Amino acid sequence: MSAANASVRVILALTSDTGLLNLKGIPNLIRAFKALASVFPSQRIIVAVTSKDSNTAKELLEAEKAGFELVITETFEPAVLAQVLESHLGQAQAVLIHDASRPMTGKAQFDAVLAAFNDEIDAVRPAMAFSETLKILDANSIIKRTLDRSSVRRISTPELIRVSAIDFAESDGGWFLPLKKYARTLHLEGHPEGLRINTVEDCDLMELNRD
Repeated sequence: MSAANASVRVILALTSDTGLLNLKGIPNLIRAFKALASVFPSQRIIVAVTSKDSNTAKELLEAEKAGFELVITETFEPAVLAQVLESHLGQAQAVLIHDASRPMTGKAQFDAVLAAFNDEIDAVRPAMAFSETLKILDANSIIKRTLDRSSVRRISTPELIRVSAIDFAESDGGWFLPLKKYARTLHLEGHPEGLRINTVEDCDLMELNRD
């Protein structure tokens, strides 16, 4: 099964308040939603949010006259999210999940993830190498050792996961949704614009870089 002939359910996850920040006057949630809508123009996109952010997200999306389905989750812990989404997947063969705090992810990244999904792969997502020096500190902030950069990656979204590979009884596994033990995974080279906005300062810096 390839992404071209698979039935894909698309989900935008508002995992943090940074998804509600504005970048060049446009909320990150809306930027990310429009990016998904450009790749899946006929999809009614699921927007997963906590109850705390549900009203704000709904107002923003309705103002854009967006075609969406709001789904409330207690947390974004993989097991909880999987249980919340299970009844919304219908006959979909795969689910694509994107983080609203990655508003600048471009079409090329989505296309690369979709193109990599085939009969030999159960889950695929982007990942980038670290260029920074990584240090392990103790409780007193004393450097214990330098971490080998080649052993770590910046994990990104979108994640494209085969529904039959989701373990709805598992608690975690390092993906948005818990995977079965023998799921076949692939990490693609991530694009720099897909970096996650974690703070207001991150958003300000990204806005400056777009000038």
